[in-house]
Parts: sequence; structure tokens; C-alpha cells
Amino acid sequence: MGFLFSGIFWGVVLILVGVSLIIRIVFNIHIPVFRIVLALILIYLGLQVLLGGTWTRSGSSSVIFQSGDLKITGESHKYSVVFGSSRIDASMPLAKGNDKLEINTIFGSSVLEIPSDIPVLIKVSAAFSGARMPDGNFVSFGDYTYKNKAFDKSAPYRLIKASVIFGSMTIRETSSKKVFPETAPRGENSDSL
Repeated sequence: MGFLFSGIFWGVVLILVGVSLIIRIVFNIHIPVFRIVLALILIYLGLQVLLGGTWTRSGSSSVIFQSGDLKITGESHKYSVVFGSSRIDASMPLAKGNDKLEINTIFGSSVLEIPSDIPVLIKVSAAFSGARMPDGNFVSFGDYTYKNKAFDKSAPYRLIKASVIFGSMTIRETSSKKVFPETAPRGENSDSL
């Protein structure tokens, strides 16, 4: 099952799409690459099921063919949403140094929630998809870099490389979840009106 989610597989798919576009434009020959890739994926999944593999999976770092929530922990640095949907919670405290995470959304949708008080730098790469940033920008094709207000290049920060292919991702900033001390009882030392 890991082959479908490897960079090699998706790199080959994108190269085949590019070659088929060149062949179609130059030689006027239409090769249905998307149909071929979809058929190969279905055959691969069918073989996985027949040979005892599972075709749905939801773990601590991936959601495949279903919906589920993912929480970023120190255990994994790569998170994937494939043919499914997920809410990804990135509120884990920063380590002493910089954190590096990779989040992939392929043929699915995800909502990445980042806390506003943790410095975050997000590099988004999108292809045939949509990625909505907290600052209102929207990326369909290409790359975009987002820095939240807490980001300071000289201090430790969280670097997130987010890839969205044939899917959608919404990045939201959430308020910090600080616990406030109880209010002092009203009395002579309080600031009551």
C-alpha cells in the first residue's frame, strides 16, 4: 500500500501527464492518462484486498479512504490524507529546535489548524487543487509561503511542507488554549467597580 503514497509514484504520474499533453499538442494523439492511472490504482487496490491487505486505513499519521482526525505528535513527521478528509491539529508545543513536518493531501480534503502563539512557516505546493491560507490567499497551482504573526526567523519555529494534489486544504489559525488563573474574589483588593 505504501507504493501508492510514495513520491516516486506521484512523480511518475505527473511526468506521464506532462508527456501526454506534449504528445496531444504536437502530434494530435490523445492518450487518456487519467483513466489509465485510475484503472491501475483500482487494480492495485483490488490486489491488495485479495491478498489480505486493507484498503482503508486510519492511523496516527494517515487517513486513507475515510474521514478522521489527525493530531501532530512527536512520533511522526509525515502525515497524509488520501481519498478522504481530515482535521489536522498542529497545536503540539515546539521542541527546543525547529520542527519539520510534511502534510500531504491527495484526492481528498483537509483542514490544518495551527495555533496563533506558536511560530509557524508553511510552504504550500498545490497542483490541480485549492489551498486556502489564513491571510485570505488561495493557491490552485504553484507554491506559496505563509508565516503567522508569531514567526521569527531567529527563534525556533515549526516548518510545515504542505502538498495538495487534486484536493483541497484549508489552513486555519486557532487561538491559544491558555488556562487563565481564577479571578480573585471581590473584596477590598479587587478592581471591581
